Amino acid sequence: MKTSYVKTLFFLFIFCATVLHAQSIEYLALDQEFKIGNTYPLFGDNVNLRAAPNTSSKEMTRLRIGFNVTILAKTDIIFENGNHKMPWYKVQYNNLKGYIPGQFIASKSIKKEAQSFYFRKHTSKKNREELLIRMVTGTSYHAYSESSMQLYGASVAAFIEDNHQLYNVQHILRIQHYGDSCGAENGNTYFFINDVNELVFVAHLSVSGDALYSESETFTFTTNPANEQPSILFTKEVSDTVDEVTGWTESKSMSRYYEWNGTKLVPEFSKEFYKRKTAN
Repeated sequence: MKTSYVKTLFFLFIFCATVLHAQSIEYLALDQEFKIGNTYPLFGDNVNLRAAPNTSSKEMTRLRIGFNVTILAKTDIIFENGNHKMPWYKVQYNNLKGYIPGQFIASKSIKKEAQSFYFRKHTSKKNREELLIRMVTGTSYHAYSESSMQLYGASVAAFIEDNHQLYNVQHILRIQHYGDSCGAENGNTYFFINDVNELVFVAHLSVSGDALYSESETFTFTTNPANEQPSILFTKEVSDTVDEVTGWTESKSMSRYYEWNGTKLVPEFSKEFYKRKTAN
């Protein structure tokens, strides 16, 4: 019994080490309130550090995306830019102290080799919470790539995975959503970083359900047995409890292989179940 237990722990350790080696995991704290004394990277680029919390005050210097600033104080003065409304913050950059609007500050950043990723939460014109993402390669501040996505769930984590041998892909950025209640939507949103350092949205896969009904959508990076090419197996599963007393459950699962041609999934990505046509 003791030997079996030790073997189990050993294999669990090897499995976890392999998974952690294959991807970087970061939980994203996306609160728009920045804590006094904490240091955050900038989400905006060429941001004016000003002597006072208004756009007509003296410009002290300009800060690039990713530069770190320390929060000294939050003001009561609101900066408005289109649909964005956030307070000005007093910050320190090196030996300079000045003011910048909160919308130009990132909530979180992560790095994978030459790429740095910056994240912040945003409320759209439709009052929908979104995650804004910007990616900088090296020090090419002028050529950052950006994208956005709808936020699902109360918590979010970012995973940077290897390219799984996909063509024209350096890394894979996966945003995982965690629901805060039974029945809330969870899932994963996938972005590919291509060979010209662009952040390309691929798909959002959802996972939702409750005690009686559930749906799940997943990507599995594998090899298509038909042509032995690196592929993505999309699987959609639906489970429905048809009798609560006896516990009988009806399940349906369908899957399809996709390939990445360097710019998009082939064939065109669809979540709809295939329905076989019947002869008249």
